[in-house]
Amino acid sequence: MNARGHRVATAVVLSLLTAPALTGQSPQAPVLLRLVPPEGQVSRYSLSVEMEMDNPMMPSSGPLMTMLFVQTQTVLGVEDELIRYRSTIDSTAMTMAMPMPGMDMLPDFSGSSFTTEMDTRGRMLGIVDSEGWPDVAGFDLESVFPESSYFVLPEEEVSPGASWTQDAPMSLAMGPAGSVSVEVAMNHTFVSLEGGLATISFEGPLDMEMDMAGMGVTASGTMTGSMVVDLAEGRFQSQSSQTALDMDMGAMTMKMISTTTMELIPDP
Repeated sequence: MNARGHRVATAVVLSLLTAPALTGQSPQAPVLLRLVPPEGQVSRYSLSVEMEMDNPMMPSSGPLMTMLFVQTQTVLGVEDELIRYRSTIDSTAMTMAMPMPGMDMLPDFSGSSFTTEMDTRGRMLGIVDSEGWPDVAGFDLESVFPESSYFVLPEEEVSPGASWTQDAPMSLAMGPAGSVSVEVAMNHTFVSLEGGLATISFEGPLDMEMDMAGMGVTASGTMTGSMVVDLAEGRFQSQSSQTALDMDMGAMTMKMISTTTMELIPDP
């Protein structure tokens, strides 16, 4: 599995890490943003990923790849500063405009589930257990989550307009014959608090190094996006982001743009 496959696999969980729950706060007053969801809360989310690539060797008039995940998340418990979630991937779908090396190795995650623990700032603490997760050589699910907290809430009280930064390095295996390391410094801004909905924007540079079966690949670029949180429910309403990377593979340079959108599915 290539680096993109691993990032997509973890993106389902990476996109659900922060949902500050506050009510009755003045938008001008400093507030302490923390995760406090009610025990037993069930949320269903759709997560779509669309990738475009500017590569003379693989010309394309549309998205090179699209993926859609549907996930159900249940809050098992909240105690002190620890939250436990149970997440199940209900369905996945993928389309490719043309064959992509390594993407045919991406397994179907449908039906797999995992229990995670995080603190009230949204920092991942680890995997409690997992079921039905595809067995992919060289990929350890438990090693991903402690290093994947891109979106972390501030330590102190903040008012709209305040910003904070989270460094989030990550190192992953790419199957039995490769690896990828990523350096991310994500800057968050508390944009607004209106009608119980909090908007937080984020942006930051990414630097990536990959070893693909002995072939070195480097990439650099940026990630930008925003999230909307329903403070009364203590969960995400939506989130969108775009990652733009310039990838150098020997004598070839490619530009890759990945757009990710997450939305809460309303109750029937």
